Amino acid sequence: MADWALRDWLAEDDCIWRGKQTFDFGGKAIAVDVFVQGEEITEKQNEAFSCFMEKWTLFQTELIEALIRYYNEKERFSHGPDNEKVKEEFWPEIETEESLLKTVALKTIVVAEDFLMDEGRRIYLLFSKGWGGIDLDDNGIGVCGIDEKITEIGYKDIAF
Repeated sequence: MADWALRDWLAEDDCIWRGKQTFDFGGKAIAVDVFVQGEEITEKQNEAFSCFMEKWTLFQTELIEALIRYYNEKERFSHGPDNEKVKEEFWPEIETEESLLKTVALKTIVVAEDFLMDEGRRIYLLFSKGWGGIDLDDNGIGVCGIDEKITEIGYKDIAF
């Protein structure tokens, strides 16, 4: 996966370029939506996505470990039912890559607008999640990476 000319496979739609890319995530090939914010795809955005793709294998390992930590330290038991049996279903035990991959799905990658690249190459990964009850607002997990290092994990609205 060498030369990424984003313009070649993304379609423009209301100042967001959209496309699909297949990724290996947790040993499975998945189709992920890719959004590039802005009226034009800039050299910084193209470089950000290219570098991200080149380092995806290593980034993915760090990502899975970070998501497990985030779940256990920030999300698990942060709210929900008092009933112990229901609580166990609401907040499953997630300690391994296998258990994490049963509860999250990588849905979207967002390449930030050019003006947000002052700190470095900024990419957001957006996940759906299967814990914490019904998520009516679809506010899954968002991960911000700058220069292929995880800098923030929170709700997925961090990307917008």
